[in-house]
Amino acid sequence: MAFARVSHPALFQAPLGRGIATVLGPQGLRLTGLTSFHLDEGPDFAWLNIYRTLADGRQLEITRERTPDQVIEEGDSVAVRWAACPAVQAELQAHYRIAGPDSLDATFSARLAADYQRFEFFIANYFTPHYTPYFPVQDDRTHPEGVTWYQKQWYGHNEAESWARDEDAEAVFRDGRWLDGYPLNWRRGPYYAHALTLQEHRYGHAILLMTRPADCLGLSGYNSYHNAQYFHLGGDDVQAGQHLTFTIRLVLLTEWDDLQAEALTRYHQWLEE
Repeated sequence: MAFARVSHPALFQAPLGRGIATVLGPQGLRLTGLTSFHLDEGPDFAWLNIYRTLADGRQLEITRERTPDQVIEEGDSVAVRWAACPAVQAELQAHYRIAGPDSLDATFSARLAADYQRFEFFIANYFTPHYTPYFPVQDDRTHPEGVTWYQKQWYGHNEAESWARDEDAEAVFRDGRWLDGYPLNWRRGPYYAHALTLQEHRYGHAILLMTRPADCLGLSGYNSYHNAQYFHLGGDDVQAGQHLTFTIRLVLLTEWDDLQAEALTRYHQWLEE
């Protein structure tokens, strides 16, 4: 048995704050040059990748495991494209663009060649245990007092947790799609309060990921074996010829007095753009 040469798509890099953002192709994006190392995560695990494409009450495919047809630079952006195939009758794209000195936009799109019920992109983001994950969820107590910042514990109990946007989005989680492929019996929580996630690193920075509520049917997370935060995008019935687009904004935070308050300020500023 001998070593064999393995081809790899080109990597594209750009400065982001004090770090370097690298587009890895179908595996998404990684931010390095900060204070964290990714030695405890395999090279295929990064941020802002299309993990699964789902519809019709089932998993259509694991998109990040399918070789893309193109990984190309387009001006100040990088696009990863997959042609339509029998499993997913749609042209798919993940598009990464530096949006500011400390921010990046990842836009996921689908140009449909067939009708689907409840079409969804499941977007994965994997962090090391040096980060602490937070989710803003609705206070579901008898007398609510505002947003609850739910903090997940490393190797805690009932780790496969999820928070839908509303009753209609809740029905998408329950339509059978999570019994297919690699099954995940999500533990249900209250509705989310804002379509964002937050990861605080123990050594002085945080990663804010956010999208628009109309595009986000739910959030979910796992913090055992790996520290993951997921966005469930879409969830509507679609028709052939339709073009879907969903954007997640990544912000690198390095200074704050109150991290959660700073995250909400940046979130609301972005929604008003």
